[in-house]
Amino acid sequence: MKKLTIGKRIALIVSILCLALVAVGGFAIVRLIVLKALSAQIADEALPKVTAMARINQRQAENQLRMARLLRATDPEVRKRLKAEITGFVTQNAEDIKIYEDLITQPEDRKLYDQFQAARQANNAARARFYELLESDYPAAQVYAETDVVPAYTAYSKAGQMLAKFNTEHGESLGNQIASDVAQTVRLLIIVTVLVLIGSVVISVFTIRAILKVLNSVTEALDAGSKQTTSAAAQVSSASQTLAGGATEQAASLEETSASLEEISGMTKRNAENAQKAKELAGSARHAADTGVTDMAAMKTAMDEIKASSDDIAKIIKTIDEIAFQTNILALNAAVEAARAGEAGAGFAVVAEEVRNLAQRSAQAAKETASKIEGAITKTSQGVTISRKVATSLEEIATRSRQVDELVVEIATASTEQNQGIGQVTVAVSQMDQVTQSNAASAEESASAAEELNAQSMALQEIVRDLLRLTGQENAVQEEAAAPEMTATPRRHSERKTSAPVAIPHDPHFAH
Repeated sequence: MKKLTIGKRIALIVSILCLALVAVGGFAIVRLIVLKALSAQIADEALPKVTAMARINQRQAENQLRMARLLRATDPEVRKRLKAEITGFVTQNAEDIKIYEDLITQPEDRKLYDQFQAARQANNAARARFYELLESDYPAAQVYAETDVVPAYTAYSKAGQMLAKFNTEHGESLGNQIASDVAQTVRLLIIVTVLVLIGSVVISVFTIRAILKVLNSVTEALDAGSKQTTSAAAQVSSASQTLAGGATEQAASLEETSASLEEISGMTKRNAENAQKAKELAGSARHAADTGVTDMAAMKTAMDEIKASSDDIAKIIKTIDEIAFQTNILALNAAVEAARAGEAGAGFAVVAEEVRNLAQRSAQAAKETASKIEGAITKTSQGVTISRKVATSLEEIATRSRQVDELVVEIATASTEQNQGIGQVTVAVSQMDQVTQSNAASAEESASAAEELNAQSMALQEIVRDLLRLTGQENAVQEEAAAPEMTATPRRHSERKTSAPVAIPHDPHFAH
């Protein structure tokens, strides 16, 4: 029961009441059906039989009087009329007897009816015999009337009275049963109704106490929550105002940042342009370095060929030196032979001397040429070595130029991407500036909403007081009345417009 909600508890009470009403109604309907059956038995069986038998007995009594008048009548017309009346009543009695016979349901009733029929037949037979004697022998008819007709009528009348008595008693029994059932039904209905009312009152009392307990808890929780809401609303209002100020300052900072980013973007753009120019210059330098490497390779080849030619010339000079040496020897030999020849060899001696001088000059020239050629070869070797070093340096320069070109290309690409990124950052900062300004506006709206929330919480406190009065917590009402009311924190910006707080409807009927 404690775990059920208020709605479920009320539904349970209503369900119990409905079930009780259904039970009482069902019981009443069952008893009414029984009473209806008994009433129908009285109306459709007992009462028609009693009525029919009463008519039969009444007609039979009248016929008996007519029989006595018939015995005293001397006029034939009177006798004829009396007989006709008696016959009409007998016919009517036969109809009522037929009605009675169709309504017989009990064995005892059937037994009495059989006796009645036997007495009726005996009465009819005695009446027929009386008619015969009345027409033929009047004194015998008088005697027969006293001895047979009256006893037969008496037996017939007694049988009819017994049937009437039986049906009357049966009707009375049914009536008494109906009265007893009605009284019993009324008593049971009263008892059940009282029990249902007592149960409903008990359940309602416990349920109302539980509901009041829940309402007390709810009102206390609402009271505490309203106070916390008021305090939180004041804090939110203050925080929102602080946030609005910070957002405004942040917006100013973002504007300055955006301006700085625009300057940086311009500088980055210029750097990207300079990097592109440097890329072009590096490409030209790389091309020139590649050309120098090619030319240096050709010069190296030419120097190698010059060295080879110098080597060949040195060989030739050496050969010339050897020829000059041999020529000088031959000239000495010719001079010696010319001296031996005397005057005949004087001219040959002069020629020999000239040849010798020429050989000496040739040798001297060959030596000088060889010396110069050796110096040239040495310098050529040095030039080849230097050209190799220069070629190596130029190759390294070309490699460095390629690397520099690649780095410049990367720098140019990075500068372009950086320029694009800074542009995106500038756009993002601009968007952040807009968002910050929007946040500042939202913060101001939040401050306004916080003040409205404060007003709503105060209205909620008023409703809580009404609930406390409704639940009978007067002490809580007094404490609430004595507690200082919390007000909303005023806004820093007096120019802000606030909308009127939406007041929660207050129904004075709740408090009274």
